[in-house]
Amino acid sequence: MYNEGQKSAFITAAYPEEAKQSEIAGLFALFAPHEEFWGRDLVQQPIDKLQPAFNEITEKLTVAKAKNLLAVLKKYRKWYLADKPDAVSAGVLLLKVDLGSRLRRSMAASPRHLKMALDEVFEPPEKETQDCVYRVLLWLAFAGVPRDRAALVTVDEVDFYNMQIHHGGRDYIIHREGLTEFHKLCELDALAYIHRNPDYEQRRPRLAGDQLLRGYGPKSIVVTKICDDMSRRFSKSNWALAYESIADCGLYYDKFESERCGQAVSFDELGSYAVSRNYRFGYSQWKAIFHVEK
Repeated sequence: MYNEGQKSAFITAAYPEEAKQSEIAGLFALFAPHEEFWGRDLVQQPIDKLQPAFNEITEKLTVAKAKNLLAVLKKYRKWYLADKPDAVSAGVLLLKVDLGSRLRRSMAASPRHLKMALDEVFEPPEKETQDCVYRVLLWLAFAGVPRDRAALVTVDEVDFYNMQIHHGGRDYIIHREGLTEFHKLCELDALAYIHRNPDYEQRRPRLAGDQLLRGYGPKSIVVTKICDDMSRRFSKSNWALAYESIADCGLYYDKFESERCGQAVSFDELGSYAVSRNYRFGYSQWKAIFHVEK
């Protein structure tokens, strides 16, 4: 920690539990490189220096953890102010958790934008790996397939001629940006396994059956397990995509395309579910985040 004596005194006074003290010390340690560069304690910094550092530190934290860090900093400033009132800036009081940046990392503006995210996190579909399963799962989400139906989609329901999936009495669009991975999962009997030795390639047979999302992993397709695996992959990147958020983005994208054609935006077809999810607000927020206009 930078200014360790001061911060240790604050931690001891404000957090009597030893486990909590270690946690708070860890939070302050995140700021140490910035404080060393400035040559000043964080509470002495103006907002124009402090906010970029705070954004960088909290970029990969959850909103709850980012808000917790901000609460700790404000508590530290108040304690510091009582001891050294002339040395404290208002910077900490002006800090804000950048929700827009977080939402951008968890959303997609268009099929092209979603493909860009998938390309950054997963192997390209041409390598024919298990990553094709993850990619197609998120394309199903973007198309509007309910999460509890995704594992039930079968190969023969994929209609490449009309670029649609006919499932459960409904038609879902196949976006051309995801066409390659759909072809792979409809045509391959085995998927490539990525070995630590780049010169070694192993093919593993896919599960028996006709479900689209068959991989070479467990004995059955479990969407929650696939989503957990995806989440771990995304945690190592600048993206935080999830099935539900991408499903919302697909819905907003469709509404936006209709709006651009002059149609009024309505979520009435979703009934009470639309009210509970507050889709109208979410759509406005989605447009604001990605700066899209009619």
